Amino acid sequence: MNDAKHKLWPFSPRASLITAIVFLVVFLVLIGILRTLAAWPSAQSESIVLIGILVLSLLPIALALLDKIIDRGAVIEYGGVKLAFSQSRELGISGLTVAANIGVRGVAITDSGTIQILDALKQASTQDIVIIDLEEGQAWWETRLLVLLAGAERRGKPDKIVFVGKDAAKDQQFQGWSYTSQLLSCLLKAHPQFERILHAARAAASQLALVEPGQPPNPPWQPPLGPLAMRYQWMANDPATGLPNELFMEQALQSELGEKFEQQEGSRSINLVRLEELFRPTLHKDCIDLSWPADRQLDAFFGTDVPFLAITQDGRYSALVSRLTLLNQLLKPMLKPG
Repeated sequence: MNDAKHKLWPFSPRASLITAIVFLVVFLVLIGILRTLAAWPSAQSESIVLIGILVLSLLPIALALLDKIIDRGAVIEYGGVKLAFSQSRELGISGLTVAANIGVRGVAITDSGTIQILDALKQASTQDIVIIDLEEGQAWWETRLLVLLAGAERRGKPDKIVFVGKDAAKDQQFQGWSYTSQLLSCLLKAHPQFERILHAARAAASQLALVEPGQPPNPPWQPPLGPLAMRYQWMANDPATGLPNELFMEQALQSELGEKFEQQEGSRSINLVRLEELFRPTLHKDCIDLSWPADRQLDAFFGTDVPFLAITQDGRYSALVSRLTLLNQLLKPMLKPG
């Protein structure tokens, strides 16, 4: 650690806090005296002067923080707390890796075959973050990703999707993350039929949700079901419990996509190039790699305003961590008495 004479602020954290308070009080008293004797500052400039006083008063704290950052490199330490990016994975969430193509690789699925995707969808719906591993570019189809995103938006989870893939002969390289709703909006533009099919599946799910379990599909008091609801009414209830199928919308959506795309023209695979084409406007690539030197890690941390940063190791994804959480770990001890 540097000697005190080489520091920007050679005093303790407590001293910097006390000094900041003293500076603030002294400056405010001086302004009060000047306003009484010289009518300065004027009403127009008062807010600017007060902002300047606040900035000057916080200078000891800012200098002390800068000293600690310089001293510790990628470990930020202040008032007894250390924030090491190498430990930041513990503050973040890695997420669940969803089985490729929602559990069914390379085969079109419709009707009863859609049961095969339910387990993967149920697992994903319990997570805040899931990982999509594009592998070498053949693991995921656009249709399967559409089903996953549509279900995630409807159920509220997962909220964030992390994309990884094989890049420069290295597996699971971080490619970016984004919010489910934003990804869905982008993907719906990939084909003119995607949005229409999704709306039809949602409408069928809404219609069948009005039918009580055990009742016939078209009771006399209910408007007739639409063609999609009639076609897939056998999916409406869980055969084991007789209760409504919570994943009916996703199951019907997959069946329609399987019939209209996967069985006929084939669904387009998502490789790294296609990922950029689909999601470039919404994909966040900000990350901190643990193999980077300390100054580059800090530049990455302070050089972005995105709410979450990916933690990587030689480009391989490890976790998604909130920038606010990292800052709280640094500032919390400063606010505690004692």
